[in-house]
Amino acid sequence: MAQQSTGDLTANAVEIDAHTAIEIDRQEIDTLDSKIIELIQSRHRVSFRIQQRRQGEGGPRTVLAREMVVIDRYRQALGPEGTSLVTDILRLCRGPAPESAASTASDRGEPTP
Repeated sequence: MAQQSTGDLTANAVEIDAHTAIEIDRQEIDTLDSKIIELIQSRHRVSFRIQQRRQGEGGPRTVLAREMVVIDRYRQALGPEGTSLVTDILRLCRGPAPESAASTASDRGEPTP
């Protein structure tokens, strides 16, 4: 039976430690992703309330000037990738356009507003 050298044992320990560290980091990413999802869902609810209030007063569903402020904030903080990210977030938080919502509801056999 071959004996392992101290160097082999150290290499194995480092490999196990690296594997364990990666798993811990992955768990942290999963936790962060869950929080990001919760935050986006909360943002969507607030955005919907704003849209409802604005439209209730006869205003538009979205305000481009406000969206540009938000886009600029993300761009400044995260660079060009921030612009792509926030564009997707804004689209998600807007929800479907009213005509899309009506056709989707009718496609599912639901009453339309």
